Amino acid sequence: MGNGIYILGMGLSGIYAKMANKSAISIDKSRFIDIPTRYIYILNGYENDYARKERRVDILDDIKNVDFKNREIKGLNKTYTYDKLIIALGHSQAYENIDGYENMIKLESSKDADLLKNRLENSNNVVIIGGGYLGVELAGIIKGKKINLINSGKHLLNGININASNYIKSKLENMGVNIIMNERVMHVTRDRVITNNSEILADTVIYAGGITGNKIIKTFDIKQENSRIIVNNKLRSVEYDDVYACGDSMKIMNLNVPLTAFMARKSGEISMKNAMGNDLEFKYTASGNIINIGGELLLIKSNKFQKNGIIKIIKNYVNKKTDKTIKKLNNN
Repeated sequence: MGNGIYILGMGLSGIYAKMANKSAISIDKSRFIDIPTRYIYILNGYENDYARKERRVDILDDIKNVDFKNREIKGLNKTYTYDKLIIALGHSQAYENIDGYENMIKLESSKDADLLKNRLENSNNVVIIGGGYLGVELAGIIKGKKINLINSGKHLLNGININASNYIKSKLENMGVNIIMNERVMHVTRDRVITNNSEILADTVIYAGGITGNKIIKTFDIKQENSRIIVNNKLRSVEYDDVYACGDSMKIMNLNVPLTAFMARKSGEISMKNAMGNDLEFKYTASGNIINIGGELLLIKSNKFQKNGIIKIIKNYVNKKTDKTIKKLNNN
């Protein structure tokens, strides 16, 4: 027998899993949580602690592997035995396919955001790789630089409402951003970016491309896709009945779920409740994503987008709810 329900990772989904069961045991390598949606605000003058919050963790350890057959978590310091396991290890950026990726700045932590902020002070030519949410937000918030945004697809924010995509493209171009479509980055050097069609001078290259689940999951012997555990609609592993996944660590069969803060909360809660013996189905609700383009907040849904004052109220509410939850976790 193991020692109860363990939570691997204490990002947003892990925190909400813990809040659903205070007796569950959380493991993370850091006492701090970095909130990715807040990184761009550091570039806009916010202090680091806006994106980096201290939060309580039961066990501080660096997870190296999991033996699912024997229900053992292999940490750097110790091995732990579980009855049920919830994997909430967050995401990683997928940049290894780009030759010279060591010449890029990645945004995987608030520390990276600080590094980028300092780097931009002495930069003139900035290249942003990736036309997803992070890429277009960066393009809109960096001021006083020549910016080239490289997108491998035909549209920015591929998969969203085309009117929203066109609006964002037009807005960025009016701000002076040069948007390059249908080009794939092949190589990055210290002073330029080489695509399949052109070369662009750059003294700062920012990677804002695709993400996967946490790279450590790739080493786990469990059914997965892009470093995400394959789960059913109860968020239970299709291979092990005692293993669940949530947030960026889950890949639900036959369902594509946008990785938003709302989905992190909902999946964290449901995975824990089901690990405790419930039989709840995870149902996707299209609440939309809020995006900041040069200071203008947009609410983007699959079939439409909104741009009005109430979106700022919604954004502030979500941020306050996150901060309040972290504070509540720390006080328990």
